[in-house]
Amino acid sequence: MDDFTYHAPATVAEALALRAEGGGAARYLAGGSDLLLAMQRAEPPVARVIDLKGIAALREIRVAADGGVALGAAVTMAAIERHAHLLAHYPALVAAAAAVGGPPIRNRATVGGNVCNASPAADTSPVLLALGARAVIAGGGGERELPLAELWSGPGRLTLLDGELLTAVRLPALPPRTGCGFQRLTRAAMDIALVSAAAVCTLDRGDRITAAACALGAVAPTVLAVAGLGAALAGSRADAGTLARVEHLAAAAARPIDDHRASAAYRREMAGVMARRAMAEACDRARATSGGAA
Repeated sequence: MDDFTYHAPATVAEALALRAEGGGAARYLAGGSDLLLAMQRAEPPVARVIDLKGIAALREIRVAADGGVALGAAVTMAAIERHAHLLAHYPALVAAAAAVGGPPIRNRATVGGNVCNASPAADTSPVLLALGARAVIAGGGGERELPLAELWSGPGRLTLLDGELLTAVRLPALPPRTGCGFQRLTRAAMDIALVSAAAVCTLDRGDRITAAACALGAVAPTVLAVAGLGAALAGSRADAGTLARVEHLAAAAARPIDDHRASAAYRREMAGVMARRAMAEACDRARATSGGAA
C-alpha cells in the first residue's frame, strides 16, 4: 500500500470537494473496517483518504415526528444497539447491528459502510431492505434519494455516480401492529452470514396479514427482496400454513452459489428456513403491540 494523505472535513460539502479534487485516487473513510483491505488492492492506488467521522450530521440518528428514522451514514453499529427508539420500533435492525463482528468492530463499523460495502452478506442490509429504506445521496448536483435496492448493482458495486456520497439511510414510520424479525445462519461466532433473512409483517385486528416483506442475504449477487411475497400473503392468517408459504417463496427466490463455506443447495434450503423464522418473529411482535411497531 502506497503513502496517502489524510483529510478530516467538517461538512459534507467539504468532503465532496476533497473527493472531486482527488478523483479516482480518493476514498471515503467511515468506520474503516473494510477500507484497509480495499486499499491494498485498489487501482489506481489510494492517494487521499477522506474521514467522514468528523461530520456531525453523519453521526446523527434523527427521529421524525411520525416515528420514522434517518440514520446518518457514520452512525456506528454500537450506537444503533443502544438507541431507545430503534430498540422499541426497529428491533430487527438492532439485532442485525449486534451481529456485526465483536464489540470493538461495532464501535467502528458504520451503517453507511455496511451498506456501501455492497456485500450480499452484509448484516444490516436485509433488514433495511425489508423495512423499505431509502438511500440519501449527496453529490455535485445536489441531494437525491433512491430505494435502497437500487443502490447495489453487484457484489462490491454501487450505482453511485463518481464522487457521490451516501449521507443517510431513511426508514419509514411503520403502521400499528407491525413487527420485524431478523435471522442469521453462520458457521461460527463472528463469521459472515451463510444465509440471513429479515421480515416485516403488519396484522389487522383479526390477525390477518395486511402487508408483508422479506429480504435475503448471502443468496444472490446482492441482498434480495422476495418478490411478490406481500401480495401472496395478503389476507392470510399468520399461521403455520402461511409461514410454510414464506419458506417456499424465499427458497424459490434465492440464487445462491457453491463456495468453500456452503453448497448452493444448502443455502437455498436455509434461505427458506431463515425466512420462515424471521416472519414468525415479525408476526409475534406484531401481535404483541397495539400501537406502533415492534
